Amino acid sequence: MPVRAGEFVEYFEAGIWTWLGLVTGSFVNVCIDRLPLQFADKEHRSSLLNSSETSLLLKKHIRDQSLTLINPARSFCFSCGHQLCWFENIPVLSYIISKGRCRICSSALGSRIFWTETIHGLCYGIFGWILQNWIWSLFVSINFSFFWILAYCRSYQHVRIKLYYAGGVLMALNFMGYFFIRG
Repeated sequence: MPVRAGEFVEYFEAGIWTWLGLVTGSFVNVCIDRLPLQFADKEHRSSLLNSSETSLLLKKHIRDQSLTLINPARSFCFSCGHQLCWFENIPVLSYIISKGRCRICSSALGSRIFWTETIHGLCYGIFGWILQNWIWSLFVSINFSFFWILAYCRSYQHVRIKLYYAGGVLMALNFMGYFFIRG
């Protein structure tokens, strides 16, 4: 049975939303890994600097307080400091191919990376499919990702306070968007 043009567009849009979810899930992993370190208190930084499990590159960033969401620009292994190549940053696929381990030091990356990317891909695809409106799908998807980050960073007081402020701004933007689109 041939697929109608309208059905093809719906499948294509769901595929685009799924791809966007996978990429966003990868960025959410960066946020979950880096935000607690970026806003860590002196005690937590000191324990990481004294740990033998912390890589030299990560210790340098912690000491200089230079680790942010955009610095360093490329992801790296927290165990050995290896900066990931482009083909090691393909959401879900790279994790499966590498069997959840760093290519250089073979340390485990943790299943959270896989599940965060996978669930984001599925949820974004579902949001795009069900809502059939890119702006509402985008609002719901961004909120989903924000609350995912908030849930993982809930035990870090400094991060949580900043995320609550960001959440307030996000909710205000959602309400303004609702009234702007509706009006």
